[in-house]
Amino acid sequence: MRKKIHSGMMLALLLIGMLTLAFNIQGARADWTWTETIYIRADGSVDPDTAPISTVDNIIYTLTDNIVDAAPSSNAIAVTIERDNVILDGAGYTLQGARYMLSKGIDTLGRSNVTIRNMTIKQFHYGVWLNYGSNNTVSGNNITNNEVGVWVYCSSDNTVSRNNITNNNWHGVHLRYRSDFNTVSGNNITSNKGHGVELYWRSDFNTVSGNNITNNNKDGVSLYESSSFNTVSGNSIANNNEDGVSLWGSNNTVSRNNITNNNRYGVRLFSGSSNTVSGNSIANNNEDGVHLFYSSNNTVSGNSITTNNYGVSALGSDFNTVSRNNIATNNYGVELFISSGNTFHHNNFVNHTQQVDSYESTNIWDDSYPSGGNYWSDYEEKYPDAEELDGSGIWDTPYEIDWNDQDNYPLMKPWTPTPPIPTTIDQLKTEIEELGIQDEIDNQGIVKSLIAKLNVAQKLVDKGKIDEAKSILEEDFIPQVQNLVNIHITPEVAEILIESAEYILSHL
Repeated sequence: MRKKIHSGMMLALLLIGMLTLAFNIQGARADWTWTETIYIRADGSVDPDTAPISTVDNIIYTLTDNIVDAAPSSNAIAVTIERDNVILDGAGYTLQGARYMLSKGIDTLGRSNVTIRNMTIKQFHYGVWLNYGSNNTVSGNNITNNEVGVWVYCSSDNTVSRNNITNNNWHGVHLRYRSDFNTVSGNNITSNKGHGVELYWRSDFNTVSGNNITNNNKDGVSLYESSSFNTVSGNSIANNNEDGVSLWGSNNTVSRNNITNNNRYGVRLFSGSSNTVSGNSIANNNEDGVHLFYSSNNTVSGNSITTNNYGVSALGSDFNTVSRNNIATNNYGVELFISSGNTFHHNNFVNHTQQVDSYESTNIWDDSYPSGGNYWSDYEEKYPDAEELDGSGIWDTPYEIDWNDQDNYPLMKPWTPTPPIPTTIDQLKTEIEELGIQDEIDNQGIVKSLIAKLNVAQKLVDKGKIDEAKSILEEDFIPQVQNLVNIHITPEVAEILIESAEYILSHL
């Protein structure tokens, strides 16, 4: 009797176990394949309520399983967020689409203060769609194998940071039409088939900083269709199939980047003006280090420009200033084609097949006496009888460029470039962001606090309240930096920040 009862119990337990396993498998399949849009509604609910997203406070929404085969038709959306001030946390899970045209992984139409973090997003047309929103954050995600990794349209003050954005079929990050004051920082943006980062159609006042932007099939960073007042700073931009950085606009800043081994130009300025290219290392690019194409009134200063085809080239580009650069071991130092009124001084021209190749161009090659002109590595070979001019460190014989131009005050010794300090509030904000990424400022709360003060100062400047902006810098920003020396900020970093703030003060 006991044997029969025992056998019956074992059979019952086995059946229960099989049913439980079948239920779990069924449940897993339901979670893994999700073909309808999941909504985080304005009232905080998740619709449908069986979706693998949980919340206990209507603020943090967490994936509880992978979602695959989502958005299985054109224009379909996997997850739509209709509520502001929420966090969608992937908890390491995957949101995977079915590769349909114009499908979206996560749509935040019109939303503010939404954070998307900690998930893999792949196989959608748009991995993340930020449209007509503000103050949203996309951080710590793996965004791969989409058409576009992150699409930002007519949206401002958003942050795309610390993501791995790779192998997308078009652009890694695309900011389009009046997408202003956004930050793209600390991302790994690699092996995308379009541009790594593209700012398109009047997208202004954005910052692209501290990213690794490599092996994309077009440009590393492209600023296109009159996008202005943007900053590209502190990035590693290498091995891209076209240009490292391409600018078509005005008043942009490209500073302190490592721009190397790109298939065309290191930096290309196209039909723009008043851009600044400063403090970059620009090396081993297949064509030119810096190329100006019908682009005028730009400044190229304090760069190391080495082992490119041409160090600096200009076509139809006038009234630019090229100064304090180390231009060395390129095939040609400078190429000028129908480009006049440009000024070159305090550059080092070292070890080129030809220092300057000039055609139908008349330019200025020194900063007059006693400031001086440029250092030419072949000077003493060309002018063996030259002597020092009045103990000035300047040769007494001009260096001939061509029949039309000459450096009247060539330097006897190489110029030692010094990295330029940030000279605008936006540049200073970018510098602080980079220092935070590099742990040169070792507290992220301090980074945010310093940037917040600069944001206030900039808004006051924009409103014409100059005295109030100066007060923020003099009485708040600089004292905070001084109080943090040797605590969270090294003396060297503090000196840069204070010197920059004082320069900005003197020019407001």
